[in-house]
Amino acid sequence: MGWPVLARVAHLVSVLLKHGSIYAYRTWGSRLPGFRRWISSDPIPGPLRFRTMLEELGGSFIKLGQMLALQPDILPAAYCQSLYELLDHVPPVPLKQIRAVFQQDVRREPEQVFDIFEHQPLASGSIGQVHVGWKDGRKYAIKIQRPDTQQTFACDVGLMSALIRTVTFLRLGWLQWMCDPLNEFVKWTRDELDFRREADHMKLLRENSRSNPAEYVPDILVEYCTSRILVVEFLEGVTLLDHIRQRDLATSEAPVASPGRSFNANIFAENIINNFLGDAFSAGAFHADLHPANLIVLDDNCVGYVDFGITGIISQYSRQNLVAMTLAYARKELDTMCDRFFDVSSMNEDSDPDAFREGVKELSENWYKNIHGESRLQITTTTVMMDMLTLSRQTRILPQRDVVLYIRASIAIDGLIRQFAPGFDVAHHLALACRRYLTNQARKMLLSHQNFVNWSRAGTALMHSGLFRMTSLLERISQQKPKPPYGRNQTRQSHRPTIRRRIVVLCLFIVFLFYQLTHSPGEDLGVNLYTAQIATACYAIWSLFQPMRTQGSTDLADL
Repeated sequence: MGWPVLARVAHLVSVLLKHGSIYAYRTWGSRLPGFRRWISSDPIPGPLRFRTMLEELGGSFIKLGQMLALQPDILPAAYCQSLYELLDHVPPVPLKQIRAVFQQDVRREPEQVFDIFEHQPLASGSIGQVHVGWKDGRKYAIKIQRPDTQQTFACDVGLMSALIRTVTFLRLGWLQWMCDPLNEFVKWTRDELDFRREADHMKLLRENSRSNPAEYVPDILVEYCTSRILVVEFLEGVTLLDHIRQRDLATSEAPVASPGRSFNANIFAENIINNFLGDAFSAGAFHADLHPANLIVLDDNCVGYVDFGITGIISQYSRQNLVAMTLAYARKELDTMCDRFFDVSSMNEDSDPDAFREGVKELSENWYKNIHGESRLQITTTTVMMDMLTLSRQTRILPQRDVVLYIRASIAIDGLIRQFAPGFDVAHHLALACRRYLTNQARKMLLSHQNFVNWSRAGTALMHSGLFRMTSLLERISQQKPKPPYGRNQTRQSHRPTIRRRIVVLCLFIVFLFYQLTHSPGEDLGVNLYTAQIATACYAIWSLFQPMRTQGSTDLADL
C-alpha cells in the first residue's frame, strides 16, 4: 500500500513542478535569465495549461476540474470554459480492465448477463465509463467504475485534506481560495464513489418525477447494481452539450438538426428550472451536477437526466428558507433575503452580519433596474449568487452544505441556460416558480390532516356550546311578542343587524384568506383561480342575504 501512495505522490509532484516552472518562467523569467537555460517559452495560454495539468494529474483532479468548470465564482470565465472539455473528453479504460471489474462484482461476464454488450464505450469520465447493452429487448447504459478509482481517489483525498490543513495552519492567504472547493470536493467524492448511493438518489427522484411530463429519470436494473456498477435505462436523445456544439459549428449551408421533436430552447429552459425547484422543494433532493453533458433533450422538450453521482439532499427547514430567499432577491426584498440567508448559515464570533447587510445593499445598486414601476434584475442570477457567496466568505458567514449545493446548482443552471437560450429571463422565471411553490404549500397546509383535526376539535366545542345558545335563543323567541310591521312613514333604525354584520365580516375574512394564499404580484382579474374565488365569495354573500330579504315582518337580527 505504501509504494502505490509514494508513486502517486511522485507523479503529482513531477506534474506540478513541470507546469509550475513554466508559470514561474512566465512571471519572473525576465528577472531570472537562468530560467532560459532549462525551460523554453511555452505558447499555451493559461486556461488551456490549467486544464492540461489537471488531465496529466488524472484521477480525482479531473473530477475537481469538472467541478470547477461549473463554479465561475471561483475561477475566471475563460478557465471555466476551458475546463468544460473535461466533462466528456476523458481517455477511456481498456476493455480488459472494465470486464475484470464487472466479473469481480457480478460474478459473471458481461456477455452472460446481456444479450448484446458493446465493447466500444459510449462515454468516459473521471470515475467510470459507460457501455451500451441489450437485455430482453431493452437498451441499457452500463456504468462501470475504473479499476484504480478507489485507490487513486483515496490517495488524492488524503493529500487534499493535508493541503487544506497546511494552508489553514500556516495562514497562507494566497492559497485560501482553494480550501472551500477542496473541502466540498472531499465530501462529494465519498458519496460519488459508491454507485449504490447514486441508485438510491435515482429511485427517489424517479418517484418524484412520475407525474411530471417535463422530467424523465431513467429506470434502474437493480439486480446488477453494485458499489462499482450501475445499470440504468438508456435514454434515446441528444445531450445538451452535443446540441450546443452542433449549433456553434452550424453554418447556413449545414444547419444544425433539431435535437428532439418540437424542440424549443425557451420551453426547455423553463422545464429545467421547474424540475430543479420541484425536486429541491417537493422531494428534498435534486440533481446537483447540472452540466450539459448530463442533460438529454427528449421529445416535446422533456429533460432527461443522467449521472446522479452528485445529488443534493435538502432538509425541510432549508427548503422553506431557500425558496423565501430566492423569491426575496427576485422581488428586491433585501432585508428578507439576508435574514433567510442567515437562517441557513453558520456563524461564530468572527462573523459580521451587519457588514453582510451593508454589502448586499451596496451590491444591489447594480443588480436591479426599474421597469414599469417594478424592480427587475438587470444582471444574471449567477452574478447575484456569486456576489453573495463572495460576501459570505468576506464576512465569515458560512452557508450549510446543502445550501451551497443549491446555490451552486442555481449558478450552473443560469450559466447553462445562457448557452442555449440567451434571451431567457432566469431570475423572473425563478420568482414565478417560487410563488407557485409557496401557493401550493399554503394550500397543502390549509387542507392538511392536522388542520382538519384542529377544525373538528373546534367544531365539537362550538356544537357543545351551541346547544345551550340555541336553547336560549328559542326560549327568547317564545317569550317575545311579535313586532308590528314598519309603516310607510316609519323609518328603520340606522344600525346594521348583528347577524348580518357577522356574516359580512366572515365572508370578507374568507375572501381575504384566499387572496393571501393564492394572489401573487402581477396577477389580476381574468380567467384564473383568483377571479373564480372572488366570484364564488360574492355569490356566497348574495345567497346568504337572499333569505333575510324575503322574511318580511320577522327580523331575526333584533333577537
